[in-house]
Amino acid sequence: MPLMRKTLLIQSLVCMLLLSACNRSEQQAVTDSADFVLTGAQIYTVDSRQPWAEAVAIKDGRFQYVGDAAGVNKYIGKNTSVANLAGRFVMPGLIDSHTHPGMMGIEQFGPWLPDTGHEDLLAAVKAYAETVPDGEWVRMCCWSNYEYIRGRDGPHKRDLDAVVTDKPVWINSTSWHSFWLNSKALEVLGVDRNTADPKSGIAYFVRDANGEPTGWVKEGAGWQFYDKVFAVDAAKNREGTRRFLEILSEHGVTTVYDGSDKDYEDEVYEFLAELEAEGKLPLRYEGTYAIYVPERRFLAVREMKRLRAAYGGERLRFRTIKLFMDGINSNRSGGMLGPYADDPTYVGTTMLSVEELRDFLLELHAEKFDLHVHAIGDLAARTVLDAVEAAKATVVGDFYPRVSIAHLQIVDPLDWPRFAELGVSANFTPWWHGVSARDPSLFALGEERSSRTYIAKPLFDSGANVTFGSDDWTPEVLSPFLGMQVGHNRQVPVEWLESRGSNAAEYRPPESEQLGLELLIRGYTINGAHPLRMEDEIGSIETGKSADLVVLGENPFTIDRWDIHKIKPEAVIMEGELVRGTMPE
Repeated sequence: MPLMRKTLLIQSLVCMLLLSACNRSEQQAVTDSADFVLTGAQIYTVDSRQPWAEAVAIKDGRFQYVGDAAGVNKYIGKNTSVANLAGRFVMPGLIDSHTHPGMMGIEQFGPWLPDTGHEDLLAAVKAYAETVPDGEWVRMCCWSNYEYIRGRDGPHKRDLDAVVTDKPVWINSTSWHSFWLNSKALEVLGVDRNTADPKSGIAYFVRDANGEPTGWVKEGAGWQFYDKVFAVDAAKNREGTRRFLEILSEHGVTTVYDGSDKDYEDEVYEFLAELEAEGKLPLRYEGTYAIYVPERRFLAVREMKRLRAAYGGERLRFRTIKLFMDGINSNRSGGMLGPYADDPTYVGTTMLSVEELRDFLLELHAEKFDLHVHAIGDLAARTVLDAVEAAKATVVGDFYPRVSIAHLQIVDPLDWPRFAELGVSANFTPWWHGVSARDPSLFALGEERSSRTYIAKPLFDSGANVTFGSDDWTPEVLSPFLGMQVGHNRQVPVEWLESRGSNAAEYRPPESEQLGLELLIRGYTINGAHPLRMEDEIGSIETGKSADLVVLGENPFTIDRWDIHKIKPEAVIMEGELVRGTMPE
């Protein structure tokens, strides 16, 4: 072959190779380009290796890039949507680690009772009962723990009998952990002096000196009747649940743990499964089954498997069982190490013993389920810790269950370091961390113990995983930003008290428990992901994680600390999709 032809052939091959390389490079650039980019932001990542960033790139629902504004440019292609956030604050999608979305639709009762005194309450019950058809329940809300337990023997059926004798009356307390029934209601339920208490000291029927039920019913002793006597209006249930999810989503929550729906699991989860099938479930949802009387422990694993098979999906999952280890201190059913200040004869107890809970944890270990425990009193918290320690001691290798203890109104200081040592998460409800003079638990606990309630800082300091939730189903308390403000200040918003006839909000001691916003945000984000086994997927803004984020018009770190509860996100993105609000153009 002549030299010139060889030269031309080589040049042609080189050009073809270069063109191919260019085409591959262009194709690679298109492949690597993000679906959309957010830049010009103050991004608080909750990633300790890179706490702050200016820009993110998102592709296929995941964070493709997290870093400075200059570095994101290479991810911008011709089809990439770009939003300049002009200094707005961005944080990870929030996690509500304990709340009750189904209860907004399930708790269907008549008019609210006046809080203006005993006689007015009874008059309202009588008036409403006259409108209720014969044979139906007179169900109302709410009688005050503060008014009826402080210095009294509690509510009594004789007072309701004086105004309603021919219809069963059921009135919830303000805490939803106690119920006031008339004689007709007890008769309909088949409760008399021979009826056994589901769990003495926690879930039981209060009795007089002769052993007769007084009509005051506590905890699971009442809940066990819910689905048997109170049919749920399906339309109201679905509308209530839908609205609850909307409120959470509007406030930046992208993942939630359901703290139980009493015995209405099928009503709630069937609807949620339908929402997921329609692509309308706006957040990840961890469903549960609740143990509120001891016997339900033996049903829990079977029921969780049934719920998972019937309703489980990608977003609706069933991995964590709920256990009520005690009641609440405001109705004197908490599991306490010492007697109540206003009842020196009280001896605390728990739903399960250390040995019973140890055995249950070993069952969960074998079946691969996690556990979320309601514990108000220091005895209840210690019993859970002791049981976890005992269960771990019998297991060779890794212990499967991730255990969380919720509420923790009182924890003995000796038990603070044990949370980290045993790998047990501590869950708090920060909007409870303010204080009111009408809190009945203050009288139950006495001055010394009341001065050390809801202590989270030593747990953070010891390295424990601390999470936060809203634990309610009333709209005004569901925002995580309310929890952040009260947890930060140890004081409820002043306007709350003004609406209740007071203009002075008290601080809950100690002052050292005014948590820093960094800790509060961690509790609502990466820490909340751990009990759900999702710390590698959500909870922080990191490359490779699900693109969940919240865009705020205000910076929580610089806004007035008394206005944090007013924050409402401008936009919420979950798995790379805008689910709430709008993005700047």
